[in-house]
Amino acid sequence: MPGMILLKPGNRILEETFRSQLAPEGARDAIDVRLCDFDDVSYRVQVEKDDMDMIKFSMGLPCWHAIKDKGGEAALEKHYGEWKAESEVGFDISLHIKISEVKDIDAAVNKLQLFKATITGSVFDFFFQGLLDGTKNDKFQFDLRGDTTVYMVPRDDRVTVIFSCDFSENVDKVIAKVFLQELQDGRKKINRAPPTMWGTNPPSELSEFGITENQGCLGYISFAILPSHIKPNEEKKRKVVDTLQTFRTFLQYHIKASKTHFHTKMRKRVIELQKVLNRAKEENTKKEKKTAGGKTFKRG
Repeated sequence: MPGMILLKPGNRILEETFRSQLAPEGARDAIDVRLCDFDDVSYRVQVEKDDMDMIKFSMGLPCWHAIKDKGGEAALEKHYGEWKAESEVGFDISLHIKISEVKDIDAAVNKLQLFKATITGSVFDFFFQGLLDGTKNDKFQFDLRGDTTVYMVPRDDRVTVIFSCDFSENVDKVIAKVFLQELQDGRKKINRAPPTMWGTNPPSELSEFGITENQGCLGYISFAILPSHIKPNEEKKRKVVDTLQTFRTFLQYHIKASKTHFHTKMRKRVIELQKVLNRAKEENTKKEKKTAGGKTFKRG
């Protein structure tokens, strides 16, 4: 959509942290970095004094146990198998990276900063690859975050991805409805875009999950992904996967940006109104006079 920004799937803080630790020049310090990401994801990056050649990297991914058998474990082995380790206490996945064995720093940094995107996106990739291969997969659902459930409905000619979205703040709900409606209407202006439907009532595909009426959320938006949207190459499929797995973050970002814009416009309007009021004030034309005894009074 015009004016909308697609967010990059990587994490900037992770990128800077790993680049500083993997840099060949300069002294390396022991670190213990903890940070949070979108979708209730948390990270920890450690380099201990006792072993300065080892980076311990852990991620807490709430949906991990739901998606590990739907592409999650396979993606972990494929992209991070050489670093896979026993998960640290309080986290779902851990990697141990031996610094001296890293040959291509740029490639390693890029792969590590995309850790969440790669693992979360694996479930979308699992169903999209099944569509290309003609594999029959069962329907599937998982909670991307506490207020968002994703439903995957595979068919012979498409995979329908449905998000049930909700927001805690009433203002966010109003703005989200506008954006989601615009996403549906934008389908008419963009050639070969995936068929998109938005509504407060669940789409017919959710009847397979036993959902025939709204489950107390803001509404449901569905994207029908056809083979033409994800082929002829891996890069095209990856772009669709990245876009869908960051969809909830994309929506939240634009809601926050809209609220910032509204507040800026309101502050500007208030300043203009204050200027008008200041110009409307009457000047004090009454002059003070003194009597012969030294007392003062104002002449009206």
